[in-house]
Amino acid sequence: MGSLTHQSQSVPAEESQATSTSGVAAQRGPSRRRPLGGVFAALVLFMIIYFARPEDWIPGFSTAPLAKIAGILVLLALIFSLRQIQQRLPRESLFVALLVGQLFLSSALSPVWRGGAFQLTLNFAKVFMVILVVGAAVTTIGRLRTLIFAQALSVAAIAAVAIWKGRLVLGRLEGILGGNYADPNDLALSIIISLPLCLAVLFLSKRWLSKILWSISLLVMAYAVLLTGSRGGFLALVVVAAVCLWEFAIRGRRPYLLGLAILAGLILWQSVGGIVVGRFKGTLNESDDTSASYGSAQARQQLFWRSVEVTKEHPLFGVGPGNFDQVSGQWHTTHNSLTLMSSEGGLPALVLYVLILFSGFKNLRTIKRLAPRLTKSRLLAGALFASLAGYAVGSVFLSVAYSFFPYILVAYTTALLSIARKSAAQARELDPARQKTLRKQRYLQTAEPENILSPV
Repeated sequence: MGSLTHQSQSVPAEESQATSTSGVAAQRGPSRRRPLGGVFAALVLFMIIYFARPEDWIPGFSTAPLAKIAGILVLLALIFSLRQIQQRLPRESLFVALLVGQLFLSSALSPVWRGGAFQLTLNFAKVFMVILVVGAAVTTIGRLRTLIFAQALSVAAIAAVAIWKGRLVLGRLEGILGGNYADPNDLALSIIISLPLCLAVLFLSKRWLSKILWSISLLVMAYAVLLTGSRGGFLALVVVAAVCLWEFAIRGRRPYLLGLAILAGLILWQSVGGIVVGRFKGTLNESDDTSASYGSAQARQQLFWRSVEVTKEHPLFGVGPGNFDQVSGQWHTTHNSLTLMSSEGGLPALVLYVLILFSGFKNLRTIKRLAPRLTKSRLLAGALFASLAGYAVGSVFLSVAYSFFPYILVAYTTALLSIARKSAAQARELDPARQKTLRKQRYLQTAEPENILSPV
């Protein structure tokens, strides 16, 4: 009985507001089913398939085009539910639509290979449908938490599978997984941007068993990142760890996290930190290079300046998506997402790409202003901020501008901002009614009762 009382007193403000609002709605009329349920179910399925990629590591799944099937389900569910979508298109979704349009123009005007550029753009254009569905179907904290849980669990499984089935090449973890996880640098970044989401799920878990399992998942994921020996990934990991400690340990008043983070960091560094140290030493000293990092660093520097030259030569539309490697002189892409966009899509594509990321950070800043402390919205906002910060750092060293990861993160911020605004609006609507009730209660308490026995 005491535990129930304690739980009822510790319910966050936004949950109590939601409960009060649901009570008011129940008094006004019959309850309604949550809209876009089919769309959301298809979206969860798509997220699991996209992030976990079971066709790459589960026998028998490789023959089925699971990602295409999930994408078709999302599209059909969205088409049949268009009448229920009434909100305006958020600015970040508009920026993505404009970016897709710019890349199609770049493909059509490409001086290199129009067919390949068009095919890459067509595959990338699917992300607009995904973020549109996220913004329309994710209307509650529960739904957003489900999506984040699906992503965190999927990437944690990928990290474990990469360690289990992967192999070390020149001292680095080289995953055997295909698609987004074929390259160790891409694998590292995908794990890093999901680490804060796993931490948020850990904090939201109520059972100790779940907390223990998520803690182990965090250690496995960090171990996999260090095992890849990715230099850009390591810098992104440092940024993510610093932001998480600031958001959750200092501002979130969880000082014990500082001690746990230091202990985990020391253990991981003693285990696999030598791989990262060797990579950084080889970057600066050719004679001390044991993992071909010096040659890689020199090649990346040349590719970067070549991408700047290509941007100057084709400033408006670039050479078309996926075509930089053909004009690079080395048959490699530029390891920088910013110059990747500018050289292949033109300066307008670069501007739109930066605006999309900036919109995500701006959404999170607004959410932190609207959401009270110690609420689910505030916690998820802190996790998403750490993920976006990690991506922003890691993408400077990788060509990941065409992956869905950053745009899905921004879509999460769009959904969370809409939820936070609704919660704040509901709180403002309920305040006058509460004030009226309190005034009435105070009046009844202070008013002197009529004494019927007093003499006339």
